[in-house]
Amino acid sequence: MANARFAELYERFKVKLEAVSGECYRVKTEDEAGKLIGEVLKEKGVQNVALLEGEISRKGNFTQQLKSSGIDVLCDRFREVTPDAHAGITQVSYAIAELGTLVQADEDANVDQRLCSTLVPIHVAVVRTSALLPSLAETMSTIHQLPKIPGFVGFITGPSRTSDIERVLTIGVHGPKQLIVVFVDTQGEGVA
Repeated sequence: MANARFAELYERFKVKLEAVSGECYRVKTEDEAGKLIGEVLKEKGVQNVALLEGEISRKGNFTQQLKSSGIDVLCDRFREVTPDAHAGITQVSYAIAELGTLVQADEDANVDQRLCSTLVPIHVAVVRTSALLPSLAETMSTIHQLPKIPGFVGFITGPSRTSDIERVLTIGVHGPKQLIVVFVDTQGEGVA
């Protein structure tokens, strides 16, 4: 039953994200996520990436996976490296199916998280499929039930978009031009 629920939520999220020019993938394991990200970034011509390590990237050994794809991995000094990085990889806390939106929720305003997700031309967000929630209301309820309410909550819906008074849409002015989301299943979720 959980598999069907996640499959349906994933499809809803994917449709919404793709409607705003985002890319969406789902894999079974952390290793598959690292391999997929390496392939996708290599195909896009990415030569270096600012990787903010998280539980998924450590388990999937993203550093080694990306290096084997010929991509340099930058894992610290984000204030210095992100302005020139071709992509940034972060792990986000939640995803909202009804909106195709990602949620960053941290105890404090994690500057490294924001640098690796907003200052780069391509943001790759990894998230547990189990953190995929149906609605904004359920997401807010989940956040408010945490032992400690986060000091920072950020919402990401697709690549950066802005429009001037004449309604001329521009992508990537105030953030990444591309957003890639990779859902990683945990044991028992399975890929549908």
